Amino acid sequence: MNQPNSAAAGRICIIGLGNVLLGDDGFGPLVIERFRCEYNCDASVEVLDLGTPGLDLSPYLHGKQLVVIVDAVNSDEQPGTLRVYEETALLDRPAVLHLTAHDPGVGQCLAQLKLAGQAPSKVFILGVVPESLALGSGMSASVLAAVPLAVERIATLLREHGDACRQRVVQEHPNLWWRARLPVEPAGASS
Repeated sequence: MNQPNSAAAGRICIIGLGNVLLGDDGFGPLVIERFRCEYNCDASVEVLDLGTPGLDLSPYLHGKQLVVIVDAVNSDEQPGTLRVYEETALLDRPAVLHLTAHDPGVGQCLAQLKLAGQAPSKVFILGVVPESLALGSGMSASVLAAVPLAVERIATLLREHGDACRQRVVQEHPNLWWRARLPVEPAGASS
């Protein structure tokens, strides 16, 4: 997990949340990696894959002007549906309802930062409806189809909020370490 660096901390933070081993829950990390490879942003923008930080999310939200959180969301809509939610969609819900699997941490962090007067000025949650969250299932076709749309939506949100986000002329190759296949140990082999 990346740690915030106060010297390099920006005013905008794009955060991917999710567990890459749980099927479509890996949407946030995949979108963040694709965005990092396809776009170049000002130094004021941090692009971070944070996994599943829980309450450890606070340092990444503290005092930011804009935060975009990318994650899988609970919804009755079709798998692969992509939506942008504003912070109120998370904070105005009763505690028993969850927008994302990680929002107990997100909601509590935002509430604590508001009390301390250090909450982000604007928070968006870019969420996709998952098809499967099964361990080792890989991402579904419907959620994979939403990845390019999510990458473009992040760029649009940044531009709408005054960041000079530019598409890279030469894109970097994404580091999708979790999608690499591990060698299968032959039957009867022991460690």
